[in-house]
Amino acid sequence: MKDFYINEKWKGIAKGHTAFCILGGPSVNQVKDLDKIIENNFTIVANRQIEKYPNASMYVTADSSIAREFFEEGDFFLHKFKGGKILKNQSHFNYDETPLWVKGKRNILNINPNLIKIIACNDFPCYNQIFTTGQLYKYSGEEYCKKVNNTYLCVEYRNAEGESWPPLSPSFPDTLNTYGTNPLKLMPGGNVASVVFQLLHYMGFSKVITVGYGDSGESQGYENVKYATKDDRLKNSNTNQLWTWSESEIHAMVAHNKKWGDKLKILHGGEICKEYAPYVNATHNDLDNNKKELVDKLIKL
Repeated sequence: MKDFYINEKWKGIAKGHTAFCILGGPSVNQVKDLDKIIENNFTIVANRQIEKYPNASMYVTADSSIAREFFEEGDFFLHKFKGGKILKNQSHFNYDETPLWVKGKRNILNINPNLIKIIACNDFPCYNQIFTTGQLYKYSGEEYCKKVNNTYLCVEYRNAEGESWPPLSPSFPDTLNTYGTNPLKLMPGGNVASVVFQLLHYMGFSKVITVGYGDSGESQGYENVKYATKDDRLKNSNTNQLWTWSESEIHAMVAHNKKWGDKLKILHGGEICKEYAPYVNATHNDLDNNKKELVDKLIKL
């Protein structure tokens, strides 16, 4: 079972390489020759972006219901989580009693036989799997590792009560000191990008180029979500129609910039990032067009 978890064999394995990350924001649509970039560069996609880009090099999800959607084969049900808390030894939450039936899409993960799949799990609670919230319980992740080739697990940190605290933030210096040092204790940052960037840091990538991170506009990584900039919120008083970035997500944006500096660049989008930190723009010249060597190394793991 230990081989299912990202371990020291992964540390520094990507030294000298560049990662191209496709996250969920609308700026992905601005990229020219995207299929060619994916073909020639080590490309990471997150959450539902795997449906559009199944020939990526690596797939990462940190969402229990999305993990189930893409790692299951048959139909299964979920209950929509409507708010509250699910902790280790207690809970208080609401959910929609009418189930949502979801069709498993494991066939998408099988399109590219060399696709590296990573699920960010948690140690507890173990009873959130039927709800649309939280991370996958790590033992459920082990089940998927047995069923789907080239699948590995990392773990996002929770405190003793099962809460995502402390969050990744410059306000908590220890979270910066441990940033990307232990794939079994990744600091929570509010969304899948924090898992991705900490993993890439652990793997030793020399440079990361992103699209779809910190954008304003409609999300493609989650359903029916629109992210708002400060200007959006000033112009539109009906903020219930806009998904505003959470405090933990904004703190994480600043933390990523502090840890990566100009090695984490934005090819398109990133309007929210640039409101809070001095992110650097990328060009197509930042891509290294050299993925085969790294893919071969990871497959052999």
